[in-house]
Amino acid sequence: MSFLKLSIPLAFIAAVGLGACASDPEVRVEARRATGDEPAATDAGPPPVAADQVEIVKGVPDRGRDPAIVALDIGGEGLCSGTLISPRLVLTARHCVSRTIRSVACPAQSVQILGDLAPSTIRVLVGEEVPSARHVASGAEVLAPSGVTLCDADIAVLVLDRPVTVVKPLPVGVRGPRKGGHVRAVGYGVNPATGQSGVKLLREHVLVRDVTHAEFVVGEATCQGDSGGPAIDEETGEIVGVVSRGGPSCTGPDAHNIYTRADAFAWLIEEGFARVTFEPADPDAGPDAAVEQPTSPPKRGTKGKPPTDMGAPCTTGRECAAGVCVKEAGRSYCSRPCGTGDRCPNTYHCEPITGGARACVNVR
Repeated sequence: MSFLKLSIPLAFIAAVGLGACASDPEVRVEARRATGDEPAATDAGPPPVAADQVEIVKGVPDRGRDPAIVALDIGGEGLCSGTLISPRLVLTARHCVSRTIRSVACPAQSVQILGDLAPSTIRVLVGEEVPSARHVASGAEVLAPSGVTLCDADIAVLVLDRPVTVVKPLPVGVRGPRKGGHVRAVGYGVNPATGQSGVKLLREHVLVRDVTHAEFVVGEATCQGDSGGPAIDEETGEIVGVVSRGGPSCTGPDAHNIYTRADAFAWLIEEGFARVTFEPADPDAGPDAAVEQPTSPPKRGTKGKPPTDMGAPCTTGRECAAGVCVKEAGRSYCSRPCGTGDRCPNTYHCEPITGGARACVNVR
């Protein structure tokens, strides 16, 4: 598996930008700043709430909040992320399960996909850290779009050789993300505090900057090892995209990430579910049973807001998934930025905080 760097027209970079992915695990996450669209604190109102707001560049440990996100060990030579959408199906990026050219340009100028990897060489790992993760299944079949390029089609379904029943699958959304909306990014990467690789990290409240017919763009949210990991809708808990590719840098104002839209490939996902609806008959059951027999419909994920650390105790913003630790009235808790069109959950109000930004403050 190779580190995919994008070569695209400058006009497109100015409009939507790019992100990154590779075999060395790392996570890219967006650090929110106050923008001109957010109302500023004024001298006329109450003083701003004290808060510690930091730039989370590498994410925070997931701590079991997203068990359906799994690590994919690619033949012992690379690392990707994926999501269980059924006990026998993993949604991931196509370049994670294929042999590809080293550098990918979009629009494609030539063949980019050289063939699929042997599915049996792809191991599915469940756990918070790859070194201690449990090998629960391996690949049995790769389902992917029929084209030979990754642009607008970097998505695949890995059919597993056995069901994974230790975690609950996530649902796939039927609608794509909206520009200006927010998603949750999860994947296996490098822990910035220890430098340890293969740690499941998350970033909440990642801004969707642009949406096209088959892809969407966010800022700093993912990096090496995160390829194939999901973007999860913060309201429904549904998967809306899969990490595809990016530019040469994981961080900074020019860092961007491209996700393949899951809803644009609903047909592929349905094909995967159709595959696991039928199981081979028992070879020892006799000639009358030597045909495929239908089983009950495969399990699918159920909707629901993904778990969040909003309200969890904290001492600094670095401990919070959205980078904000509010400190008021003798208590400190994790929060997230807010502003025009970006409303807070129930029991929270969008209030000015120190530094001129705004964040969701709990109303008791």
